[in-house]
Amino acid sequence: MTCPPRFQIDFSEQFPTLRNAPIVEAVIQFNAPPTKVIEPTSLRTVLAEKCRGYRIDSQVQSEASFTGSPGNMEVRQKTQWDGLKLTSEDGKHICQWKRTCLIVSRLKPYVSWPDFLQVAMQMWELYREIGDAQLIEAIGVRFISQIPLRDGERPSDFVQKVPLPLKGLGLRSESFFHQDTIPVEGYSFEVRLTRALQAAAETTGSKKQLIVDIDVATTVAITLAELESTLKQMRYIKNKVFFACMKDAEQRFK
Repeated sequence: MTCPPRFQIDFSEQFPTLRNAPIVEAVIQFNAPPTKVIEPTSLRTVLAEKCRGYRIDSQVQSEASFTGSPGNMEVRQKTQWDGLKLTSEDGKHICQWKRTCLIVSRLKPYVSWPDFLQVAMQMWELYREIGDAQLIEAIGVRFISQIPLRDGERPSDFVQKVPLPLKGLGLRSESFFHQDTIPVEGYSFEVRLTRALQAAAETTGSKKQLIVDIDVATTVAITLAELESTLKQMRYIKNKVFFACMKDAEQRFK
């Protein structure tokens, strides 16, 4: 029995550019607790000066607790500041400036990795400068694709493998959610691959949509000097998983 080849990152491998890629959101998350904490009002003032053209909104986190007896229940709600949300003028770039992390998103239409990375790194450099972050505990690179299914189309037309519950009964599910967690052997990365089938928004003209969510994360902390090379490896893994998972992606989304 022949063993499958060991996975290797090979930067000489070229992936096709998809002009009509089904990506609805691309995300880079930097988990890097700041060593210098800035008061929320002061942070907002600094960001308003540094990030002109972005709308800035406060984010809050609410927690509810219940005390008393079933007939005399008292609800207590605690609300605390949970960061700032910056939205670009066109609404395509969103940056969530949290207490211990930075999350940068690009919404559809996704243009290219260099364009997205440029925006993300500009925000990261500002986050690092203001908070004096010294260590990145984890990095996440996540790409979410949505594919509306027309009448007669099935998820198996688009992806290599889909869950088949109750196959022996001859029944087919109307929706599913399937997630695999895959360690990348030989590297300090982990992939969470999610495939889901759910009802589509009315604006798509379809009843169902297939979601393919690829989330690549580091499993160890990295230094600031390792950030560029780490993101390059994570992008390769994301592309490798996408083209391995999808059927005929180059023809379908060209």
